[in-house]
Amino acid sequence: MNQVQTLEVIPDPVSLIESMRAVGYSVEAAVADIVDNSLSAGAAEVRIQYDATASPFVAILDDGAGMAPDELTGAMRHGSSNPADRRGANDLGRFGLGLKTASLSQCRKLTVISSKGGTISARRWDLDVVRQTGRWLVVVPEKSEFETLPMFGRLREQKSGTLVVWQELDRLTAGAGNLQQEMTAKMEPLLEHLALVFHRFMQREAQHPKIFMAVNGMPLPHRDPFLASSQFRQELEGQTIRHERGTVEVSPYILPPISRLSEEEIVAAGGRDGLRGTQGFYVYRGRRLVIWGTWFRLVPKHEVYKLTRVKVDIPNSFDELWALDIKKSAAYPPDAIRSRLKLLIPHFADKSRKAVVYPGRRAASNPAVVPLWDRIEPRHGSFSYQVNTDHPLISRLSESLDADQQHHMQIILEYLGTSLPYDQIYADMCGDQPREAGDNLDQLADMARSLLELTGLSIARVLGIDPLARFPALHDAIKERLADV
Repeated sequence: MNQVQTLEVIPDPVSLIESMRAVGYSVEAAVADIVDNSLSAGAAEVRIQYDATASPFVAILDDGAGMAPDELTGAMRHGSSNPADRRGANDLGRFGLGLKTASLSQCRKLTVISSKGGTISARRWDLDVVRQTGRWLVVVPEKSEFETLPMFGRLREQKSGTLVVWQELDRLTAGAGNLQQEMTAKMEPLLEHLALVFHRFMQREAQHPKIFMAVNGMPLPHRDPFLASSQFRQELEGQTIRHERGTVEVSPYILPPISRLSEEEIVAAGGRDGLRGTQGFYVYRGRRLVIWGTWFRLVPKHEVYKLTRVKVDIPNSFDELWALDIKKSAAYPPDAIRSRLKLLIPHFADKSRKAVVYPGRRAASNPAVVPLWDRIEPRHGSFSYQVNTDHPLISRLSESLDADQQHHMQIILEYLGTSLPYDQIYADMCGDQPREAGDNLDQLADMARSLLELTGLSIARVLGIDPLARFPALHDAIKERLADV
């Protein structure tokens, strides 16, 4: 057998490291990548500081396990771990590039100081040193130098931990006229991004303790795209998808309609993108949110699905199958998983549609609702709305009229149906602005009293009539108000 001729081609350090800086990290994604390392190291606290007043810097400190000198040197190596290797279930890393690639995408000088077993050691990537020497050389800073870095005093007081400091922020402050304003603007999305991406770490979950995280001393705000604390949220039946690489847990939820949400809940659930923009799958890898607000092109985003959120938990053994990228900000399901997810979507859509049409109804309760409006589909692909002439109020009024008056009333009702401002209603619904709830107890009780008197129906039947049927949470209070009727 002929021996294959080979040539060793060593990449040029200057060209490669400068090229790797252009991977496309945003500053918030870069910081999140550093936080991943902190959480993988078992940190209970992660503190982030940044400043541009004198010598601009970004610093991330954790109280995790820390690294010994040889471990720190290994961590500074590009490709310090093989993405094909098996890792612990809580390991949020993959390529062994995050610390270096994320940091150097924003700065030219990366210093990492770590404390473990009573020993504090430091290593630094300085791109000017790489450029001058043309070699992959990591600097070992003098103790007197790294002791002056931000938050080092806090690191020294801890039993263990790691401090990452970015300096010479050429990418982060590129083209800045006013350095302070530019850095403030670039860092503005950081708090919200971290709050969403790590929201499951910010609360106690099963055997996992609650993690504390702060930016410039400000704790991350509470974010929960699934609104677990809302009594009007519907939890649908989930699924476990089994694969040779592991299991995928699928947990679907229907959020409450806008009329049932406070301003704080709207921000927590949808934020700046609104409910319609953030519908879809939320993929978590080790409880860390990787990608969200997407249907993976299985269906388009639609008003019907706008209240639907589907939590998808994947293990890190699925990284290759899900095409997870270096930044851990993009993933796409393999065909075997994608086909299963597609089958679930019609079930989600039906529940979401009912929640939009009858806000406040729970899946468990199924009263015989008498709508005021009927949806008509004269042919496939078209629809209209007409007043339901069988509604007790309409039928009662019709019975009191003579034949000519009934004919005139029918004409008026038809005009009401044809003149509905569909475009304006659709635009308002897509805008995710809370509409007037209409759930004033006094007003609803008066309405129920009038219906009882006009129709002679039982209170149970009356509460099933639109619009009273839209507010089941108030039915008991309405019954108490009408106890004397």
